[in-house]
Amino acid sequence: MMFPRFLHGRVPYLISFTLIALAACGQAPVQWSEAQSVSGPPSTTGAVALLPDGRVVDDSLLQLAARLAPPSAACPGSLRISRAAGTLHAVWWAPRPDSGARLLAASSRDGGATWGPIAPVDTTDQSVTGCRRAPPAIAADSSSGYIHIAYGLHAPEGPGLFFSHSMDHGASFHSPVPILYGERMGRTSVAAQGDFVAVAFEDPNSSTRRVGLALSRTMGHIFEDRLMPVSDDNGAATHPLVSVQGRRITVAWGEHAAASGGDVFRVRTGQLQTRRPPRP
Repeated sequence: MMFPRFLHGRVPYLISFTLIALAACGQAPVQWSEAQSVSGPPSTTGAVALLPDGRVVDDSLLQLAARLAPPSAACPGSLRISRAAGTLHAVWWAPRPDSGARLLAASSRDGGATWGPIAPVDTTDQSVTGCRRAPPAIAADSSSGYIHIAYGLHAPEGPGLFFSHSMDHGASFHSPVPILYGERMGRTSVAAQGDFVAVAFEDPNSSTRRVGLALSRTMGHIFEDRLMPVSDDNGAATHPLVSVQGRRITVAWGEHAAASGGDVFRVRTGQLQTRRPPRP
């Protein structure tokens, strides 16, 4: 499917927030279940992943990323990897001398021993926070061959959360698409299968941490729906996780449990609804 050239660049504020308004006024894009509290793996060190069935498990890829040597100079702890068709795809923040950072990507066919050419994902950062930023999120989709990346960045037009993808197995990345503008650039999580892409994120505009969700039915060329919030209002929601399988969407987040004084995961599962054409 081909898209107009302007859709591959950063969309202006007006278009971005118009899409949010349309999503709020139209048919609900997801039919959600009630959120459930679940526990993570007993040996977890914070490296966890979300399965489509709602289980929170050890994230072997995040643990592997912690052991790998980055393809180039990288901000500590920023390397994230995804695997598809036997190839590792990596993304990381590389610090700049002016206290900004570049978002870079590369692929490895030998488990991270060697890396192919480095591809720039986003080099437009205007901040001076150096490596004090949330790590990016990456999902390599075996069904489409696309590589999807979500992240927070202070772009030339303003700070916010952005998305970019590669259609040529990581050789190059399309110009970023904004998910949501806001001063608080938090953590993101991305999942994809075929045409469907889901990005869970920490809301960059709310005073209390909450988790939202952006949905694309066009492989991330456009995000047609932004759902705010997906998390409950029981407390601060952080560290979002998302997975997709067919039309099933599962979102999880960390939440502080006041009763026990500890942290729990809350998981909500939904079914993507068929989009009906507007009435004439």
